[in-house]
Amino acid sequence: MEITIQNATERQINQKKLIDLVIKILEAELGDREVGILNIKLTDDKEITRINEQFRGKAEPTDILSFEYGLEEEIIGDIVLSLERIAEQSEEFGYSFEEELSYILIHGILHILGYEHQGDDTGEEEIFAIQKEYFQRYFEEG
Repeated sequence: MEITIQNATERQINQKKLIDLVIKILEAELGDREVGILNIKLTDDKEITRINEQFRGKAEPTDILSFEYGLEEEIIGDIVLSLERIAEQSEEFGYSFEEELSYILIHGILHILGYEHQGDDTGEEEIFAIQKEYFQRYFEEG
């Protein structure tokens, strides 16, 4: 398993901590199964708006975009995070930046693993419950 992080922002991020979080979740979900590359790009609202419009037809910023290619593929997925949007949300929700970034990243990883929630209330409840459980297990424990 290879995890690459590209930080296209000025904000300093503990990439090792993010990679460790991703590995823990992938191992919890997949066990010892070997998978390919997961790319993570850290960007700003302008860039994520461009990507959101290109791939989803929505000309607005979002906190995260996940592109799942399949666990059998060389690249299993791409995750794009807007650090600008995540910083705004952390203030809005009263969390630290690191908490919000980790929580949103967990959500993206679950999408890469096939969890969905668009138009499916049952799936929405499931993905958020799993996201919360992994956050409590792996972020809050350190």
